[in-house]
Amino acid sequence: MTKYVCIIFFFFLAGFKTQSQNIIGVVDYLKVENANEFLEVEKLWQKIEEERVKEGMTIGWSVYQVMFKTIDDPYNFISISWYDSFSKLDKKIPDEVLEAAYPEKNKADWKEFKQKVDNSRILINSGVFYQQLTCVNGLDRLGKYYVINEITVSPDDSKEYLQLSKDIFKPLFEEDIRNNNRTVWSLWAKWPGNDKDFQYLAADGYSSLDQIDHPKYMEYFSKIFPEKDFKGISARMDKLKKPVNTEMWKLVFRALK
Repeated sequence: MTKYVCIIFFFFLAGFKTQSQNIIGVVDYLKVENANEFLEVEKLWQKIEEERVKEGMTIGWSVYQVMFKTIDDPYNFISISWYDSFSKLDKKIPDEVLEAAYPEKNKADWKEFKQKVDNSRILINSGVFYQQLTCVNGLDRLGKYYVINEITVSPDDSKEYLQLSKDIFKPLFEEDIRNNNRTVWSLWAKWPGNDKDFQYLAADGYSSLDQIDHPKYMEYFSKIFPEKDFKGISARMDKLKKPVNTEMWKLVFRALK
């Protein structure tokens, strides 16, 4: 993506009014050979992330296991750090945070622990995502399973895509949450510069797997928009967006503000 396009994209994001907070997710796509070893390390790392949240360095951290995906990429775990400001993204973890999490550890212990962390995974890719729309206040605290849809949208169609998502589809997902059929729906814009070929990521959260099989969008649409044409709007949305990958993530660890 050219520098000019990046600048245009930045001002577009800044200008689009949403009801979401300023939440940024830094996503690491990880290849893990030994899941037990990786989970053991991440369980220890969770205390460090909890301290980072307490200190206001982040607003959260999550680790997910990838249950399936429709593209042939080698990653099988996802780690996300959540921030409320871009200025915090490049902050290193200070010694005080490490000492607060594990006061008994010395420098030799930390060197050994860092080696375990490095040995437990291979970083395949990273991405930065900026929240555009959401049905909950802040980050989802209830979801255990997430259906992730990576979506490409033409730059010429982005404004209409976001407006339809906000005006029509967001109310349907909010109704779904009120009926206890999901925990969250959120839409994220990918920050320019990462290699994966999509512009938006939609996340649907559920507390159990059986919730995924009970969509009631037609029922909700008739209730909320009785004078609108569901088929026509859905057809228009299908023309605006092109799904490029679908994944399911299972929550493993979470630390939130």
